[in-house]
Parts: sequence; structure tokens; C-alpha cells
Amino acid sequence: MSQAFFAALTSTSPGNRPFRSRFEPCLKLSTGEIDFPITRVDPLFEDLPIGHTATNHPTAWLVTTLRKLAHAARQYDINIRPIHVPMPLCILQYEDAARHCKVAAEAEGWCPQEFVMEFHDASLASSEMDVLSRMESYRRVGFRIGLDARQSSTAPFGARLRSAVERMRVQEDDLLTDETLQHRAEIVSSLGGDVIIERAHWKRAELLQSYGATHALKMVCDA
Repeated sequence: MSQAFFAALTSTSPGNRPFRSRFEPCLKLSTGEIDFPITRVDPLFEDLPIGHTATNHPTAWLVTTLRKLAHAARQYDINIRPIHVPMPLCILQYEDAARHCKVAAEAEGWCPQEFVMEFHDASLASSEMDVLSRMESYRRVGFRIGLDARQSSTAPFGARLRSAVERMRVQEDDLLTDETLQHRAEIVSSLGGDVIIERAHWKRAELLQSYGATHALKMVCDA
């Protein structure tokens, strides 16, 4: 595959920080070839200033972000699916968010299966509510599930979560040193999922693959 995905979209609204999205190429560790795009969004929900705009609610922000990413993918002919959608850390507090996202996807002419909703590990580690049921509500309406474990890997990784996760993102050093994370990466990759590392070193590619890694963003060339 030779297509690159460095397409970016910037939009503004009165009184709000500009929304920026970028599709960046994710490479297969085994071949170094471009495989699929990874989304970067700025600002994330947690980075928004405190205010009274509609997108200061996590569900509203998520719906707006999903629709803008769909628009950007269409505008720049990004045809590979699924498209990553970064989830607000607190989104699982809102039980109706999945339905709103499904409506938004279909309003853009997309199927929910064309998006992977990427949850923070910390969101799924909470014991205050049945977070797994709320995560599964996205699966029930058709969305795919991703797990961002770059900051933590404390969510219970039982059958419900491990069977849901199609993509997991981790830090290189954590994967090399954390046996728990290695075990999780091996499970995800053995079930056919993708384990993505950011700024992995080429010289460690084979070692990282032995721990379950399958893909990398922004590979670092060896000196």
C-alpha cells in the first residue's frame, strides 16, 4: 500500500478553539508498509477550556467530533476503515451517548462499523458503575472498540473486555517491561486485533512483535 494519510482538516466556530484533525499512517511492524490511518484530534475533550458552548458536554463533543472526522475522511478520500474516534475520559457516565453516536454516523451516510471508538483504559477501570455494559452499548449498535493503554493498564481484562477490543495502543517501554501489558497485547493480537506502538524503534521491531505488537506510528530510525 502506497497511500499516505497526512490529510488534515481545520474548522472554527465563533468563540471556540479551532478543531483540528489529522489522519496519520500506521505501519505494519512485520513489513514496514502503511496499513491504516490513525486519527489525531486537537483539542481533545479534556483540553477544552471551561465554558458554556454546546461541545463542553462530552456527548456533544463526541458527536461533533465523529461527524467532523467523517467529513474529513470524505473530503480527503480516506477510504480505509475503521476511523479512530478518541473518546472523552468521562464518556461512560452517559448511558445514551452510544445511541447519539449511531444517529450521527448514519446522518453522515456511514455505518457504525466504520468507526472504532477508542476508550481510555482508566475509563474502564472505574468501579463506580457498570462501565463494561456501557462500553458494550457501543458494540450493540455496531461500533468497533479500541483501548488506549498508553497511560495505564489497570482495567480488568476479563472475557467481556478482551473479546471486545479490536485495537490497543501502548507505549514501547511499557510493553517491553510490563508483563501484564505483554499478556494483554498477546491476547489482542492472538485474537486478530491490532496492537499499536507510537514512536517504536526499528531495531526493536522483532522484539516488540514477540510481545504482541503488530503496528507502529512514527517509527524511529536507528542511528
